Amino acid sequence: MTTIKNNLFSRSNAKKLHYFSGLTLAVFIAFHLFNQLYSLAGPAAHIEMMETFRKLYRHPVLETLLMVAVSFQLITGISMLFNKRKKNRIEKLQIYSGLYLSYFLLAHVAAVLYGRYLQLDTNFNFAAAGLNDDPAMLYFIPYYFFAVLAIFLHVAAIHYLKTGSALVAWIIGSIGVLVAIGIIIGYTDSFHFRKVPAEYLQFVRAFFGGS
Repeated sequence: MTTIKNNLFSRSNAKKLHYFSGLTLAVFIAFHLFNQLYSLAGPAAHIEMMETFRKLYRHPVLETLLMVAVSFQLITGISMLFNKRKKNRIEKLQIYSGLYLSYFLLAHVAAVLYGRYLQLDTNFNFAAAGLNDDPAMLYFIPYYFFAVLAIFLHVAAIHYLKTGSALVAWIIGSIGVLVAIGIIIGYTDSFHFRKVPAEYLQFVRAFFGGS
């Protein structure tokens, strides 16, 4: 059993599992980020698009596949972190952005599953509650901003390590900044802040307080 476990999480196998689970997640994340950017068109448009996408990624088979991919990303990412080989700055950027993504994935998936357990529709309002309520916004605005940025920095680092193209890596990172800002602007109505249904505010305030 120990031999099988060691073989499964050997450096080469961990990298392969990390790569293919990352590709699986990347497809979902691309659609998800596009949906989040659609918040710029308003809550109704965002929810309408989300309902369309949900027909795919909430299918039991695909949802299970996504959960498995998230699990592999977390396990293999952490196992690769403890590789003692000296790392350059770009490799460190890849690791640290991946660590933040691991934290975000754990927290985000747990929050969504708990919201669904409470029979809350985890739609636009679920995320908007934290971004538009004081003091929760002080946590959630940087939380979401750096999560989106970390995705693009992670991809930029991987691209640079594979191709050596600094220009493209900078472009990917810069797009990440713009996408992160756009999502925050969409969810907060350009920082005029949106009114969110009471049941969602109650969910957030149970953890962060507010009135």
